[in-house]
Amino acid sequence: IRGRFDAAPLALAVGVVLWVAGFDTIYACQDAEFDLREGLHSIPARLGVARALLVARVLHVGAIAALLALYALVPLHPLYLAGVAAVAALLAWEHTLVRADDLSQVMRAFNLNGWVGLVYLAFTGAAAWLA
Repeated sequence: IRGRFDAAPLALAVGVVLWVAGFDTIYACQDAEFDLREGLHSIPARLGVARALLVARVLHVGAIAALLALYALVPLHPLYLAGVAAVAALLAWEHTLVRADDLSQVMRAFNLNGWVGLVYLAFTGAAAWLA
């Protein structure tokens, strides 16, 4: 606690929240019919699965933008950018696995997020250490 507001923790928090919201939206697509039937107000129930997947993509693009903003705010080694690129590639792969007309790979896509977290942690830790 420093008694002041810093933008860096906010950028990191926004990046993580958008990442989680994106993969949670993908995961929620498999329950869209149930949510609709039960009157639940999930993104897939409200917008349909195709639009929900688009929302997830937008959330993940926002996550990458926030993680890139962190690089501008914190003195990190350029290796950090390679980590963000790897995260972006993993998220892009996640989005190729799930289609509105085929949700059979939702769990596979969801499970990629463990790798997203590990890759980001490893690259960020290394970039901080090298800086």
